[in-house]
Amino acid sequence: MKRLAALALLFASPALAEEKPLSDIDRELLLEKLKEIQETSNSTVKGRFGVALAAFKKARESDAAAHDLYLNCIEKVRFEDEARKTSEFRDWKKRHKDRTDSAGFRLALRHQLNWLVLSLEAAQLEDLTSLSGQSISVLEAILRDAEKLKGQERLLSSPALSSIFADAYGVNNAKPSGWPDAPLKIDEIYEMIVLPPLRTPDSLDALRKGWLKRIEHEGLLLEKWTDGGNADKDRKPAFDKWLVEGRKDLLWAMEVDLFQSGDQRGAAIRMLEHLKKDLTHKSAPRWISQFTRLVEGGPAELEEEETE
Repeated sequence: MKRLAALALLFASPALAEEKPLSDIDRELLLEKLKEIQETSNSTVKGRFGVALAAFKKARESDAAAHDLYLNCIEKVRFEDEARKTSEFRDWKKRHKDRTDSAGFRLALRHQLNWLVLSLEAAQLEDLTSLSGQSISVLEAILRDAEKLKGQERLLSSPALSSIFADAYGVNNAKPSGWPDAPLKIDEIYEMIVLPPLRTPDSLDALRKGWLKRIEHEGLLLEKWTDGGNADKDRKPAFDKWLVEGRKDLLWAMEVDLFQSGDQRGAAIRMLEHLKKDLTHKSAPRWISQFTRLVEGGPAELEEEETE
């Protein structure tokens, strides 16, 4: 205590602090205080995470529980924290009743809470790829409920750690680096979490299966949530366009990945067949250029080309 008091006295006078550099004892006192502050901060964050996780896990058990927590969080963040009247919150609920009382919205809240729980768990881990299976489970649960969730795509594509739930519980700064922020970020889930550990010569079969599952998931999402009947008859629906263009680009990217991960002969044969079947595809010139570089021993440079 005396040492901390001495430290406080040292910095009580700005002029005094500026006149000379820190002594060894000054540094020791500062480091001791910073360590104490860090330990307090860690304890506070851990406690906040625990409270939030418990609340989110309980709320995701049913549509009604998820909706109740949503309303409680809205009341806290947008009304209580801003010192607004209770009557204003009641008015808000009446105005938003049609949207917030819909079955689809309530179900979407549960799926958002699922991803939020996983995000908080990820924030406490070093190896995020260990959550590969769980992240896919959350995504597949959404796809199974796709018909019921029509109209909720925006909510499920929004960052879970920026949701009203995260705001209310003070965990919105917990996003771990290299973690997808929403459950419908399919490309990020696979590129950040699922595929990286499979890019080894010993995991080629698993890598191919992972890519095929990714392609399946992206297709399902478009198939279920795009309108097949378009007023403009000359324009193809998004899913049909994806089958012709996007899916084939992903199949090509899969073979490039397999080639670079060790399956050079097998991937090269499949890439040749791919080119023969789709020489008129708009990406064919890029595919040929990439393939040529790979055969010559250079990098495919996919990222560079995709940003051009």
